[in-house]
Amino acid sequence: MKPGLSDEELDRRIIRDFEEFHNRDFQNSLGKLLPRLLIPVVIEKSGISPGKKVNSITSEERRKLLNVLKHFKLSVKRLRQFDEAIITGGGVSVKEINPHNMELKKIRNLRVAGEVIDCDALTGGFNLQIAWSTAYMAAQ
Repeated sequence: MKPGLSDEELDRRIIRDFEEFHNRDFQNSLGKLLPRLLIPVVIEKSGISPGKKVNSITSEERRKLLNVLKHFKLSVKRLRQFDEAIITGGGVSVKEINPHNMELKKIRNLRVAGEVIDCDALTGGFNLQIAWSTAYMAAQ
């Protein structure tokens, strides 16, 4: 979940957050590190009691947390129905973009592509094509 951080960097980050929230319950200490809805999943996978005070978490438990964050595995069990397919809605209006180079009309040299743009299509590859095509235009 944190590919931009080495194990050592992530451990320092966790320690820093734990020092800041040392009197909180574990379940209330991960808000700066993770999205809210992911916190209960990570807590369960870590094996650390949600109500355990951060200042009593051992280095071994911290290593378990780090391992969950760096080596989180997911298994696909089934596909969902087409009508449940999800795309990002909203974004920068196409009226604000030069279609020849994807540059914002109001901010010179700032280009946008993909789901940053308010351009919806059916799922199943259409949004991927929009992403690839707009990225190509922006790169040119």
